Amino acid sequence: MKRFKMIHHADQATISEMYEGYAPVFVLSTGRSGSKFIVELLNLSPTIAAFHEPRPCLQYFSNFAFQHQPQLEILSRMIDAARMEMILETHIKNKIYVESNQCLTFFAPAIAGLFRGAKFAHLLRHPAHFVRSAVRKGWHRNDSIWESGRVRLADEKNWSRMEQRERLAWLWTVTNEYIETFKKGLASERSLTVRFEDLLHGPNEAERLFRFVGSRPINREQIRQAQDKRINELEIFPDEPPTMRKISDFPPYEEWPEEWQEKLRAGVGTLAANYGYEV
Repeated sequence: MKRFKMIHHADQATISEMYEGYAPVFVLSTGRSGSKFIVELLNLSPTIAAFHEPRPCLQYFSNFAFQHQPQLEILSRMIDAARMEMILETHIKNKIYVESNQCLTFFAPAIAGLFRGAKFAHLLRHPAHFVRSAVRKGWHRNDSIWESGRVRLADEKNWSRMEQRERLAWLWTVTNEYIETFKKGLASERSLTVRFEDLLHGPNEAERLFRFVGSRPINREQIRQAQDKRINELEIFPDEPPTMRKISDFPPYEEWPEEWQEKLRAGVGTLAANYGYEV
């Protein structure tokens, strides 16, 4: 295959090959699930070009995609406009494009239809740890572009009755249920389910991820060093506007009152147990 120094030299045959045969990889998740860690890990391979929420990351349009699933053509056009050039440039550099971006989760069917060889990694995190992390970041409380696009119930009356933790438990469940349904429509080799917790312990799950992406596993010492590195920790800056309602002292799940724990269990149902999580 021909390679080009610049993207604007790419010929139509290469563009068609990108859509029909190239295999970009998209990490689908709720967010707050190790999506940045997975990029740091994969970028240790010289054959991978991994991106965490690249711009435009479409954070204003997550809920739009969630609420407009039947309008596949519109969602496909949005993805094509936002990603075609990035993916083409990675393709002509003979690297594997990987994007880890919570905002694209509900665009997954559009991505699969547009890039025929695309693969999808389903990244999971324990629901209690996700909820705690999201509460600390101010999800469903901040007033920001992210919150304007955050996935939510269409029924505003019922949504207004839910407090923050209930909304986040609902988000964890509806997102992972959606991904499970999406994966059922894919050939088995096009999807992989991986738990964030497993990626942090030992080399086996990381090596399985590299093989799925299409790269040879890296040195195990590099994997261990990546696992020891803290990534995307909560930061509260002194000049943040009052619309950002982050908190640093929200307790871990083990310290929640029984009432809180029970509401989480009710919110995540049996799905957490299906993934091997105890709540």
